Amino acid sequence: MLELINKYRKSFWKPKTMFYLGMITIIPFLILAVASYFEWGLLGMFDDWIGREVHDERESLLTVLFTLITRVGDGWFVAMFTLIVSTVILFKFKNKWLSIWYFLTVALGAGVLNQLLKAVFRRERPSEVEHLISQGGYSFPSGHAMGSMIVYGAVIFLFIRLARKKITYLAATAVFGALIVLIGVSRVYLGVHYPSDIVGGYSVGLMWLAFSIGMYGLSLTKRPEMERLEE
Repeated sequence: MLELINKYRKSFWKPKTMFYLGMITIIPFLILAVASYFEWGLLGMFDDWIGREVHDERESLLTVLFTLITRVGDGWFVAMFTLIVSTVILFKFKNKWLSIWYFLTVALGAGVLNQLLKAVFRRERPSEVEHLISQGGYSFPSGHAMGSMIVYGAVIFLFIRLARKKITYLAATAVFGALIVLIGVSRVYLGVHYPSDIVGGYSVGLMWLAFSIGMYGLSLTKRPEMERLEE
């Protein structure tokens, strides 16, 4: 399995593959968008069931843990993290285009696109459960879920593209993949999102990331000298 991953890690970003992946991964979001026109009634049982299971696990240590985890998805942290990663790519790896790609992918996806979608759907945050942190704005799609998928998903892509050792990019995939999941869980646990908000955020975030990686791959076909540099 490791040999198979290593064999295809340089080609999984191919534009056609990424565009197909984006069209598939947006399906859950589209289903939720349709449900919103029925005032989310179709999702009531799903949200209530999953939410209740998560909220029943509340206890002091978990609350501290998930409060810390959710901060890794906060806007201020994402902005700082994005600047650091973009700077490292630019100066350590000497790759200006990849640095710009990462910055724009996060800024336009986790920032602009998420706020536009929230303004369109205007779903209020859960009111039937105690909020363990203060959180303003609308609920769908979750900015933390969508942002973490884009920000840390793009970091996984960077490791896959730039790391020379299998253990490095496999470890990065495991660590950042787990972080993406935990950030989503933290939002439900803390009472500031419905489970469907998280699913919608992951869905549209993965779609954006896949399309962005596809566009990056497409740009390399126009810049053969850059492709040789990265290989």
